[in-house]
Amino acid sequence: MSKRIAILGTGDAATPFDRVPVPISEAAGENFVPVLVDVPDAVFPDSPAARVESEAAYVSAGQAAALEDFDALYVNTVGDYGLQTLRDTVHVPVVGSGETSLRLAQSSANSFAIVTIWPPSLRFIYDHILDASGTSGQCCAIHFLSEDEELGTLEREDNFVADMKACRASSMRDIRAACRSAMDEQGAEIIVLGCTCMQPVADLLAGEGFPVIEPMVAGYKFTELLLNI
Repeated sequence: MSKRIAILGTGDAATPFDRVPVPISEAAGENFVPVLVDVPDAVFPDSPAARVESEAAYVSAGQAAALEDFDALYVNTVGDYGLQTLRDTVHVPVVGSGETSLRLAQSSANSFAIVTIWPPSLRFIYDHILDASGTSGQCCAIHFLSEDEELGTLEREDNFVADMKACRASSMRDIRAACRSAMDEQGAEIIVLGCTCMQPVADLLAGEGFPVIEPMVAGYKFTELLLNI
């Protein structure tokens, strides 16, 4: 019998999807059915107050999904919005993309770095998940690939997230440089990509020898693993 996994939102992707993200669909095991669950009241977490608002939205959507015969909930965003509250209030397993990736890095190496498309003003998101997952001591660096003022360009079609997702040369150059700096200068043994929206660059980086953890699929596959135990 197939097991249904509620995919809570599309994470921090700049463009909303109307279906399960393709990487999750392709990664889904034979006996698992991922189903996209909308989080209609979520806002972009560009401040601590907005993060709290998004937490409430994810909790509401997750609690509703838990009543619809899903076998697990997957919070498909590195920010893990509402993760602990959902675990405290629903009867099915709840997995977060951020926590899974950080703990995987922690268990696989002595030190890791986060490389994120987002700017330094969003550091509070990473501080939160590092503290919540108990992995702060192994994180040797966080590299931010954009500037704070660039957040204002997200509504444009040619924004910095779109450039990264298209694997354009300038974006890939910056990502590679950040990864090399984290490894050569800060001593990171593993790179955790800091947003599920960075999934398109993961295979390119891995193919070039960078030891990367891609959060979207890593978290989803761990959800399946939990249901197989």
